Amino acid sequence: MDYFLGVDGGASSTLCAVCADDGAVLGIGRGGPSNHILAPGGRERARRAVGAALEAALRVANLGSIEFRAAQFGMTGITAGTDRARVFAEVVGEVLRAQTARVDNDSAIALAGALACGPGVMVIAGTGSVALGLDPAGREARVGGWGYIFGDDGSAFALGRAGVHAALHALDGTGPETVLVDRIPPAIGMAVEAIPMAFYEGRMDRAQVASLSRVVTAAATAGDVVARRLVERAAASLADLVAAVIRRLTWPEGATPVAPVGGVFDAGPIVFKPLRLALAPAAPGAVLVPPRYEPAAGALLLALRSAGVTHTPERLALLAATWQMRTAERTP
Repeated sequence: MDYFLGVDGGASSTLCAVCADDGAVLGIGRGGPSNHILAPGGRERARRAVGAALEAALRVANLGSIEFRAAQFGMTGITAGTDRARVFAEVVGEVLRAQTARVDNDSAIALAGALACGPGVMVIAGTGSVALGLDPAGREARVGGWGYIFGDDGSAFALGRAGVHAALHALDGTGPETVLVDRIPPAIGMAVEAIPMAFYEGRMDRAQVASLSRVVTAAATAGDVVARRLVERAAASLADLVAAVIRRLTWPEGATPVAPVGGVFDAGPIVFKPLRLALAPAAPGAVLVPPRYEPAAGALLLALRSAGVTHTPERLALLAATWQMRTAERTP
């Protein structure tokens, strides 16, 4: 039996998943953050994170030290073929044995998971935002992902920041009244007026600002006009990302599947409705579809494909069922 490894690594944690050649997921393990590989201490941090996640996955799978037929890594802040990818590949060689090991950006495995390696577009609206597409001819296109200062339109950070901006202007009297003035402080543990300085001084990070997106979407759902406009603006920005990807690629007549991924979409209809409305004129063929698999499962699919293993319906069904089972085992 051959074994395959899929890894999803980022700023908060690293997830390793092990499967057999029939698609059965045998073990899932989690380690610490593994991003910023070129930063001081980054190499050792990544080695510990991958090592811990791999050890945990192998323990669940009742496997000892094995050689993987193929491993696929999807890492935040890393692009295939760059110095970061090269250094990370060296780290990988220190903690596991694999006949082939590929390192790419985390958006690549998210796309593979969301669409089961099929053609379509994935739009991520988490702390940041990016859209990635794969057309039927195998060509890829990526739009966005430029970070919170120069990009990330429609992201949780952008939406949270916009909510703070609206609340501050309401307090100043330079903007319309909004319930965000009252809803933001208890959600973040400080007055709205204190947020800018807390962020500038590093006492508040991007993730905390991004968490305020949930306050904005909740206020929009409750009918706040200002919050609703912010959500509509975010949805329009995400639609622009999708439309730009679609224009760069070639599609047959008919619908183009678009899989939304990320915490912003957890808000449900308050986000999906304006997104569909914005997509209608910008990308008429786009149809929203639920993502099929998580990014780490997408990494497994890419690892299997790199070894020539076909993604049959039976193999995909087994992967989905066993992934759900392993995930349930890890839930306290």
